[in-house]
Amino acid sequence: MKQKAIILPRRYPGLKPFERSQQAVFHGRQDDVQRLSNLVLREKLVVLFAKSGIGKTSLLQAGVAPELERQEFVPLLLRTERTDQALLTNISERLANAPQLSGRNTTGERPGQPQTLWEQLKRLEFDLNGLPATPVLVFDQFEETFTLSHKDTSRISFLNQLADLANGTMPESLRSDLLRDFNAGTINMETMHWWEQQPDLRIVLSIRSDFLHMLDSMSNRIPGILKNRYHLQPLDREKARVAIIMPAQAEGQFASPKFNYTEPALLEMIDFLAGNVSDDKNDIILEASKKDNIEAVNLQIVCMDVEERIIDHQQAADFQVTPDYYNGKEGLHSSIRNFYANQLELFPKAYVERIEQKKQQGSQVAERDLALAAKVPPKLELRGTSSQVAERDLALAALPVEALNGIAQRLIEESLITPGNRRNSVVDDTLIAEHDISSDFLDTLVDKSRLLRKEPRIDDFYYEISHDTLLPAIIESRNQRREKERIDSEKAAYEVRLAEEAKRRESIEKELKTTRRQRRLARTVAALSVLLMISMVVFGIWYAWDYRETAIDQLEKAEENTRIERFDAAKEGYFELARHTSRQWLLQNMEPPKFIHEERVIVDSLSKLFEVASLAEKQANDLQLVNEFSKALTAYQTANDAYVNYLSYINGHPLATKNGQRLRVDTHLVNVKLNVMLVREKSVYQTIIREFKISQRDYEVFEEAGLWGQALRNLNQMQKLLPEDKHDRFKLQNDVNLHSSIEQYIETRRQTCIRNMQ
Repeated sequence: MKQKAIILPRRYPGLKPFERSQQAVFHGRQDDVQRLSNLVLREKLVVLFAKSGIGKTSLLQAGVAPELERQEFVPLLLRTERTDQALLTNISERLANAPQLSGRNTTGERPGQPQTLWEQLKRLEFDLNGLPATPVLVFDQFEETFTLSHKDTSRISFLNQLADLANGTMPESLRSDLLRDFNAGTINMETMHWWEQQPDLRIVLSIRSDFLHMLDSMSNRIPGILKNRYHLQPLDREKARVAIIMPAQAEGQFASPKFNYTEPALLEMIDFLAGNVSDDKNDIILEASKKDNIEAVNLQIVCMDVEERIIDHQQAADFQVTPDYYNGKEGLHSSIRNFYANQLELFPKAYVERIEQKKQQGSQVAERDLALAAKVPPKLELRGTSSQVAERDLALAALPVEALNGIAQRLIEESLITPGNRRNSVVDDTLIAEHDISSDFLDTLVDKSRLLRKEPRIDDFYYEISHDTLLPAIIESRNQRREKERIDSEKAAYEVRLAEEAKRRESIEKELKTTRRQRRLARTVAALSVLLMISMVVFGIWYAWDYRETAIDQLEKAEENTRIERFDAAKEGYFELARHTSRQWLLQNMEPPKFIHEERVIVDSLSKLFEVASLAEKQANDLQLVNEFSKALTAYQTANDAYVNYLSYINGHPLATKNGQRLRVDTHLVNVKLNVMLVREKSVYQTIIREFKISQRDYEVFEEAGLWGQALRNLNQMQKLLPEDKHDRFKLQNDVNLHSSIEQYIETRRQTCIRNMQ
């Protein structure tokens, strides 16, 4: 690549949002730009919401901002991401230092008195090209107000003052001070009239749709906060076509020359981005219902890859991009695959920078993530004091790059893909516990790597892969990693077998030497008749002792296998003993006596009870994995009962020893399984409560909106969640605060939905 191409801008920014200066290459959103701009011009408060990766920031910076400026409005892009100072202080400083600021009204100033955001916006004067302009406060990524570690007092104070601006009401504290000063004669009527005039401004709150409920919680401060909202949808096929074609034809200084896409290339790219493709290798077919939903971030990834190829190959102007040029469908998969691999490779650095930034801002990482601390590698050196950041994140950030990469890869490929190769939504607690990570680890994969998306449900956050387009690349990476792990495991097992075989050969050689020695002894005895009888007696005694010790050793191995629940090996041991009548006789006449046939019956019963419990546990785990929570709860209870029966049988059939009795099976192993069953049963029940409340809440929303079909579907989901056991249903009824039976509650509302749908 030429040095000039390195410094010149690209036509497609990739993961980065479009900036204000990239208006010329921002296409496909003209309808959204016009409609949202008109809404902002008409209404004082507007909420823009969409899923992550749809392009809210790009729309505001490269689309809406220029349009507002043409209407003599000044867009002031603000963020609430800084946690090292109060929110109001941060916002006030940004407003006071805005480049569009032209002056300040000093009417009725109150020296020494604190200045509210309402007063600051009333006094500040903005202009465009020397003419007065109305400010538009654009709060991008407004969810950071709630999700970052701002102090509660700072957050509440900021939201209250923002509410005064949105509601067009003077702060009560300011009004009281002014009335007192007016009655005291320190300010005149003209000044009071100036104070009564509301600041002329507009407010835009941009927030991810999965955090929209947080704005709803502000309705007590701003009653109409969600009245004027704009839902930014994914690109449809036609808008995606424009977003692909137009930047390639834009005039200006870019790292790539102007180029074109052929129609076959456009159709193939749009089909791929819409998910209307199949992957033969992994047999993945994405849902047809998603074929017209194209996320802007995936479009930018693919187009950026095509542009970089053009730059690297130094193609001439008006070059025609064909499917063969980017290697067809496989090339598009490679773009996403390379994106996935590159984002995984860049993840460790992004994660360490996140932790370093929190340290510099003096913020605290989640206290739940305390764990080991280790020496920080030179390439990932952290600055600051470790007391400002939780030790769990310090320990993670201190791991080698390869280790961090491996943790992120296994988390995505093993926990967030179902056995049927679909995206899997998993609660944060489960991911944190299974992979020994932290909340910041997960959020880096969301905010920086763009590999995951985060969705709040009641009091929990769920994570899933950000888009179906990434699935083929992730599954291919998973399969390759599993194959490598399988080969490595087989290699290790083969080396173990070789070592065991070497030990067996050594044992055989020792036995052969012993046999040769015995033969020499026999020949010597044969030559000496007197010594022959003595030798026979000695040999007989030794043989009987050795035979007895062998039988006892075989019995002890069978008992040890039973103790550690290796029942197949134990039954094989008892079977071998049962084949030798002489060994049975020896064992029956030792102290305490051992009756092999009775032992075999007991061990066989233990094996069957253990198998029943294990199969019930596996069935429960499988049901939970496919979200059959009600059946999983019953299955866990069945597994628990099976383990209890198994433990009861163990306690009722102790083994006789020289010193008394002992249990045949290590009951600690069984108690561990019982504890696991109880924990999983409780977890499934809590999941049923959580999912029932979600469906109940959604039903109430749809009932209020009159969407009876949607409400009926939520009732059906609630019916599906009902436990099979009556006691569990009654307990669920109490836990979700229902005064009538839960079946009656659902049936009554079902009949209401059916009547309203007719």
